[in-house]
Amino acid sequence: PVDTWHDRAVFHFLVDSADRDAYVLSASSTIRPGGHLVIATFAPDGPEQCSTLPVQRHDAASLSEAFGAGFELIDSFEAGHATPWGAVQRFTHAVFVRVPG
Repeated sequence: PVDTWHDRAVFHFLVDSADRDAYVLSASSTIRPGGHLVIATFAPDGPEQCSTLPVQRHDAASLSEAFGAGFELIDSFEAGHATPWGAVQRFTHAVFVRVPG
């Protein structure tokens, strides 16, 4: 088990619900109760593609729904990220705690 799982821009590439479910199962079985999931993913007004790949955009509510009862949202915010080529991409940042169960 791990205390912290940090995802900076992976979850939004999982456009298939089965892939997202597998990711959540992996996080649930890896993060110890009381541990944290820190995730940054494209926000609802973020890009629709990244490196020509489609993405699934999220807000705090959709992330909470995806991770279900096994995780409790403790903080979230949206912010812009300036890319090296000068574009601004909107991200949702969220921190969850893994609850026992």
